[in-house]
Amino acid sequence: MAISSRQLNLLISEIETDLKGGIIKNIDQSDANTLIFEIVQGKQRHRLLFSAHRRFTRVHLVQQKKPRTKMPPGFCQQLRAHLRHKRIEHIQQKNNDRIIEISCAWSEKSPNTMRFVAELTGTCANFYLLDTKEHILGMLRQAPPSRNLHPGARYIPPLLHITTRFQETPIPSVNSEAFPLNYALEIYFSELEKQEQTIRKQKETLLRFDTAIKSLKNRLKHLNARADATENSLRYRDYGEHLKDHLHEILPGAKVFFYPDSHSSDQGKYAIPLNPALSATQNMAQFFKRYKKAVRERSIHLKLQEETESKLNTLKVGRKAVTEGAVLTLEDFPLLSAQKKPQVKKTKKGLQIYLSSDNLQLMLGRNGLENDTLTFHLARGNDLWFHARGVSGSHLVVKMEKRKALPPKTLLEAATLALYFSAYRKAGKGEVMYTYKKYLQRPKKGKPGSVICTQEKTLFIEINPARLSSILENRLHDIQE
Repeated sequence: MAISSRQLNLLISEIETDLKGGIIKNIDQSDANTLIFEIVQGKQRHRLLFSAHRRFTRVHLVQQKKPRTKMPPGFCQQLRAHLRHKRIEHIQQKNNDRIIEISCAWSEKSPNTMRFVAELTGTCANFYLLDTKEHILGMLRQAPPSRNLHPGARYIPPLLHITTRFQETPIPSVNSEAFPLNYALEIYFSELEKQEQTIRKQKETLLRFDTAIKSLKNRLKHLNARADATENSLRYRDYGEHLKDHLHEILPGAKVFFYPDSHSSDQGKYAIPLNPALSATQNMAQFFKRYKKAVRERSIHLKLQEETESKLNTLKVGRKAVTEGAVLTLEDFPLLSAQKKPQVKKTKKGLQIYLSSDNLQLMLGRNGLENDTLTFHLARGNDLWFHARGVSGSHLVVKMEKRKALPPKTLLEAATLALYFSAYRKAGKGEVMYTYKKYLQRPKKGKPGSVICTQEKTLFIEINPARLSSILENRLHDIQE
């Protein structure tokens, strides 16, 4: 259901005149696959949507506002850093394929032209940010291994496969004076996304029903086993009654007492186990005590069985209603919201500490919890913070002395270490940003390790093997959180 190369060509010809020369005011990411460029052209404000959804890959203008993410992902932040407030120079289709390229610069004569490439190729759809030499600065998701595309590598478009298997999706026309194809695409794909969202919610609801039903079935099985066990314990009353009738026959220290079976024709005998440390009267009292306890447990288990069976029947009725198309919420079935998520035990690791050539400590975190602890608990306001720009990686903090500048050699070593412990390791080069810890903030309700960085500086660096091996050899002890 993705758009075809012909439709993309028509769409670009429809929007090129109005968007060319416009200023990219902002870039938002509404979900994991969707980017929205807010473009200002004179008094007009346009929102251009790019979707890398595996079924609904597309690009078009939108009128309806999409929800924003509270904390934009790294690629969205990278796009903002390189493209925001720049002018759109060109919008073109590459190689007559489902690939659109937007070139941006500060002005028409500016040599520093950045490019945003959107490959709208179905299941392999992806977005790339390229520099002036068409090297990849960042991407929405990892590219297939066969293409060998990663940050720092030169961008190579995919091969154009001419096939008759791809069928163009017919788009119903819309009566609109401006951008009729764009708004037709918006209406068409919005309906498809709503249908998919309904199906996804139904599957999620059915999964919750199945999980709750399975849990109740296991509980009912356990209760039945306990009820059978307590039913077998009712024999303690018979033991107590027999001991009561034959107290005078039981010798002190006896371990077992045999009594005749009056209902048996061959005059067999039953054995009653005794505690030799107790007297006959105490053994009798012990059996009656066990019997009363078994009666109480049996009544409790029977009551729990009835409640569990009632809940199980209610959930089965609800699941049947969902399969028939009913829309149910957690308020309709509070049993679903009562399911507790299993708690994952978090393991603590030690923060790594390295020593620079200038005898300054370089502290490194290896996961989100360690990064959060290092940045917001151990680092001081005057310490320098390093991180690879636009990709996931470790936080690195240089412990600074008061009123002293960072030596250039330590700057290169810290940047090299931050680049090495990031997604740029394979590329061997990339951008590293650094700033003082006092300019960092923890986002509200953000994941551990996420930060909002201000007044940062950037440094493009290539990993020097000699410098890297030297700093790795100067590793000190690890400290626990």
